[in-house]
Amino acid sequence: MPRIRLAYWYRDHLPGDEVEVEDEEFRNLSRDGRVAEVLTEPAAEDVPVVEAEAPAQPAPEVETAGEQAPAESPGRKRR
Repeated sequence: MPRIRLAYWYRDHLPGDEVEVEDEEFRNLSRDGRVAEVLTEPAAEDVPVVEAEAPAQPAPEVETAGEQAPAESPGRKRR
């Protein structure tokens, strides 16, 4: 059972209170951002795994006013 310091109200506890919570409560409070500090770590197998986000993709290039796309020849339309 991890011991934590609260960042927000939780049940009848004030922000800054140190409380012991069950592993499931710890996961939920951590997910919601209500844990200010973890004083006693939970078991290693119970720690939620945070996956890294995919790297940002470069923005597509935008044509500027000086550059124009090649004009299509008049005649038959492409399908």
